[in-house]
Amino acid sequence: MAVNPDTFRDALAQWPSGVTVVTTLADGKWHGMTASSFSSVSADPPLVSVCLLKGIYTHDLIATSGVFGINILAADQTELGKRFAGMIPDITDRFDGVDCHTSETGVPLFDHALAWIDCRVIFEYEGGDHTIFVGEVLDAGNPRKSAPLLYHSRSWGQFADQLPEKAAVADVGITRLETETGVDLSADKTALAAAGVAVSPAEVVVDSRDPATVEAAIAAQAKVGIDRVVLLHAFDPDRHDAVLFAASNLARGGFTEVVLDDTAADANPLIVRQRLVDVSVRIKPSVTGVCLRDHAGLGLANALAALKSGVTQFDTALGGMGGLIATEDVLYLMELLNISTGASRAEAVEVAHSLARNLQLPRAVEPRPTWML
Repeated sequence: MAVNPDTFRDALAQWPSGVTVVTTLADGKWHGMTASSFSSVSADPPLVSVCLLKGIYTHDLIATSGVFGINILAADQTELGKRFAGMIPDITDRFDGVDCHTSETGVPLFDHALAWIDCRVIFEYEGGDHTIFVGEVLDAGNPRKSAPLLYHSRSWGQFADQLPEKAAVADVGITRLETETGVDLSADKTALAAAGVAVSPAEVVVDSRDPATVEAAIAAQAKVGIDRVVLLHAFDPDRHDAVLFAASNLARGGFTEVVLDDTAADANPLIVRQRLVDVSVRIKPSVTGVCLRDHAGLGLANALAALKSGVTQFDTALGGMGGLIATEDVLYLMELLNISTGASRAEAVEVAHSLARNLQLPRAVEPRPTWML
């Protein structure tokens, strides 16, 4: 007895897959459709396959032209997947605004896909109501390193966030306070270090807006051996590619810890998520860190977004000095999420109390509410 068609479709819907846009051309015009029925076939020779329903336009074009491209979409390209699936009305040109190039076959290949594959059809097989096109890979590229777009149970999605088991917290505010006030805070810094919070680790500072400082930092790293670099203006919403380029070069240049600094308070959870997902993948095995500001009450929201994006190093300041996210707040967040820091929040809070009492600091560094203790 044949399986019920609806049951069969529902069963297949439980299989998660990546999302691709299959492209081809006819009479010099580009065509494309969203598909998930793509698979690798062979590494030597390099072969891939795509299964397309007989009778649809793209199927017939590939059968006629003998060429196709595979564009693997990233997690932030849901709109692109829906566009080429015909799910967005009133779009007459699906390629409008999509940066593309061509390679060996002339089919459109997406500049900002996770990967693209340029293919020539060498075999066609009957597969029921589908045709299995096997393509010889003539060229391929990996423009981005990011999380993939997924499709499961007729819904678009991405990998579930995995929080780290461990994270490190540093205080970069107390040394700045010491410099500004001229007061010797050696005892407080020692107490903070004893609490498990790193105090102003040695670092090189780079401005992401100035490529010359990136090159200078790489040259300095080779001479002085400082492994940590702070990248200023790292959450500027208009400089995504520039920040990725700078961070990647710094990691390749020998820095094992790259800290993205929210210098101009540009960060929000969406920007943090988008920026860090791309950076953390690109600079591995280097550690991704952040120095966030607590503007508009977004400090902990940004910190949580950072944790979900692979960050394991947080630069902070006791009591939120200088507008940075407060050390004790971050430690509290880590406790709630069962993330080990090796630091004692109670001891860090006591240092904050000591600073507030001894230096008569403003409200920003007064003791935290009792529920935080």
